[in-house]
Amino acid sequence: MKKNRAMMGGVAALAAAVAAAAATTMARSGSALAPAATLAAANASNPTAAADARGARYVAWIATSGGASDVWLARADGDAFAAPVRVNDRLGDAAPHEQAPAQVAVAPDGGVYVVWQNNRAIPGRRFPASDLRFARSSDGGRTFAPAVTVNDDAAGPPSSHTFHNIVVGKDGTVWVAWLDSRVRDAERARRHPHPAPAAAKPQGDSTMGMHGHGGMAEDPTLPGSEIRVAKSTDGGKTFGPSMVVDGNVCPCCRTSLATAPDGSVYVAWRKVYAGDVRDVVVARLAPGASAFAAPVRVHADGWVFPGCPHAGPSVAVDARGRLHVAWYTGKEGRQGLWYASSADGGRTFGAAAALLTGAWVPPSQVALAADGDHLWAMWDDRREQEGRVTLARLDDGTPHVVAREPAGRSPALAAGPRGLLVAWHQGQSVRASSLR
Repeated sequence: MKKNRAMMGGVAALAAAVAAAAATTMARSGSALAPAATLAAANASNPTAAADARGARYVAWIATSGGASDVWLARADGDAFAAPVRVNDRLGDAAPHEQAPAQVAVAPDGGVYVVWQNNRAIPGRRFPASDLRFARSSDGGRTFAPAVTVNDDAAGPPSSHTFHNIVVGKDGTVWVAWLDSRVRDAERARRHPHPAPAAAKPQGDSTMGMHGHGGMAEDPTLPGSEIRVAKSTDGGKTFGPSMVVDGNVCPCCRTSLATAPDGSVYVAWRKVYAGDVRDVVVARLAPGASAFAAPVRVHADGWVFPGCPHAGPSVAVDARGRLHVAWYTGKEGRQGLWYASSADGGRTFGAAAALLTGAWVPPSQVALAADGDHLWAMWDDRREQEGRVTLARLDDGTPHVVAREPAGRSPALAAGPRGLLVAWHQGQSVRASSLR
């Protein structure tokens, strides 16, 4: 008990120090968030954000009503957001999950793209199967064409395709990454052709949700899940065959994608190394290459964790081509959120800088966004029941806090001509704001 009280005292002291630093920085910079707008008042999952070169800004999320979940998108041309529109053409064709939200991206020509997961209950499986669905808009997110399926095995045995991300290159190529369990599920089915019925499970909420990587008690000899990437060169009308980037991935942590000015594509995820070490890695697809290079560990945290923390990385590339990565680790003595950058295309990374650390930091979320040569980070602090979100500038690799919200989780960021768009999850609502 004394140890716990001492730990909580240390946490409280650290929180007070962070708050004081935030107040000092805000007073010095004069920068703060504009009053937040509530885009969804209830039953909503965590949001993602995007901004186009013309100044339009977008926030996407999944909302559940009457047991059915749908994807919604809100657009703002100025300070105010218009009424949200439903993205999915098939009612209920979505499933919320904090690590697998509806992801929105914009193309150089103004096209708006949204990718999300759905769920299908499968007899004998603890968790449902899932496919990745994709819809495109050619009128600035006001209407969407019927959705298509991204994963190329949708007609085959049911499996899991989730924890996805999307990015659009300067040439308009659409890239989607996800965690894929088709090989693992096929081997499980071969070994257990007549599994016992699984207990019924709820659809899941936006915090943990259903991730489709379960079933019976997991067999450590089964193949690991894979990270796959697919691309579209026709504005998302069709997607080519998926390419395997790597195996032995941590099966419930999101992926993150970014493109560079030279056309390189980067994907980051949490990899499982020998001994249940779960560290964040990045792989690069060089311009003209047909396959991603071998993954590079961003930092050797050496975090041994025989489970999935539900906390994936975030990547961004600035105008000079520097690669930036932020992530969570639960490594003893290093618990918290960290940041590192690479100036050589992800081959090597500089020293890791702390964004949020402490004696106890539960798995937390972080988002990065590059605005020209400027880099922004937004993260949540989950040591408090409702969480807090913090926005900071990282131009010199050191976090300079510019704003904090008293309650919120799962932040999202997007940079555009109108400045920085921020969004986050607060209770069951979706909130959005921008720098003044």
